[in-house]
Amino acid sequence: MHGVVRTDNLWGTDVRAGLVSIKYIVTTGSGTTESPYVKTETAIDNGNVLKVGDRIVGEYEVYEGVTPAANDALTDIVLIATPEVMYDERKRNLDEYENVAGKICRGYRLHTGDVFSVTKDALDGVDSPAVGDIVELKAGTKLNVVANASGATSGSTVVGKITDKNVVGRYTYYAILVD
Repeated sequence: MHGVVRTDNLWGTDVRAGLVSIKYIVTTGSGTTESPYVKTETAIDNGNVLKVGDRIVGEYEVYEGVTPAANDALTDIVLIATPEVMYDERKRNLDEYENVAGKICRGYRLHTGDVFSVTKDALDGVDSPAVGDIVELKAGTKLNVVANASGATSGSTVVGKITDKNVVGRYTYYAILVD
């Protein structure tokens, strides 16, 4: 199962400057002669996050998306929320959708006051997220949820808090208000 996202009230919904065309690129190697850098286009789920990297040469306004670190600035992060167009006619559910490797994804820049919702498949951390829990970055593409009582992880960038949990059809969404 893959993460499902709703763009409830994101700045990029009405302001196109809040959108970023991005491809998830994983870089391996140390950049030495023995181990040169290798860039691999990689699949990613909706509801995950990427750090906006350099513009891809030869592609108009498309950026490299790299795996975020826990302490990256929120202004460098985008929420992946590409419209779900199923190319495989056997797939009909939103949780079967994945942004395939090499395809351009839609990223939303996050701003204070934005609200978006994701399913548990797009989150790491606590097993049962609850209203009031803190959502933060971690070293990875999934957002991390920590119990409100324990507070944010030291050194991690706080994205926001879970403000609502609701069930729509077969999906349980966790609404996140960006701080």
